[in-house]
Amino acid sequence: MRGDVVPVDGVHVSGHVIDRVVDCLNQGGVIGYPTETVYGLGGDAGDGDVIERIYRMKGRDFRKPLPVLVNRTEDVRGLVEDIPEKAGILMARFWPGPLTLVFEAFSSLPETLMGGSGRLGVRVSPDPVCRALLERFRRPLVSTSANPAGQEPAESASAVLDYFGTEVDLILDGGVRRSTVFSTVLDVTEDPPRLLRRGGVPREVIENLVGAVHETETA
Repeated sequence: MRGDVVPVDGVHVSGHVIDRVVDCLNQGGVIGYPTETVYGLGGDAGDGDVIERIYRMKGRDFRKPLPVLVNRTEDVRGLVEDIPEKAGILMARFWPGPLTLVFEAFSSLPETLMGGSGRLGVRVSPDPVCRALLERFRRPLVSTSANPAGQEPAESASAVLDYFGTEVDLILDGGVRRSTVFSTVLDVTEDPPRLLRRGGVPREVIENLVGAVHETETA
């Protein structure tokens, strides 16, 4: 039944619970789930219908790309045209962690996922629930905050339910998640890379590893 809320231990993640969530995803479902910061809305990043549904649920501008989570660094190779040397250095140092890297995506991916840009933001989350889910799902997961556009991100399963009700198929309740530190977003399709958003990995630390980065005026 849509809008189901399923408790999950945020440390010792039940395989039975994760199997239920994966079944939902495999059937084209949209889920609410906890991350290391706030709650996210997720679905199969390779399913165009699921992606459009998430955009419409949030009231999100279709020109704004949706980032994805992968389980491990190696999974990026199935999504992007190239992994620049500097990106490889940053992935090895900061994944899992609060760094989203933007790559040139394979043209076979749903265009709506990239907001028409041809570029894809990818991250590996350190959160145990996310890791367990991606380990079983074995495909990239859409990772966007669980809130309608312009509203505060949901910090609990109940907040996800309040926002979306039965529009969401299943919500994993991992307790309250509250963090004001979001991921740094770095576009590695350029050299020097371009900092799109400041976050958990400081610019100075990135530059110490890979040299100068540019920064957009809105970062």
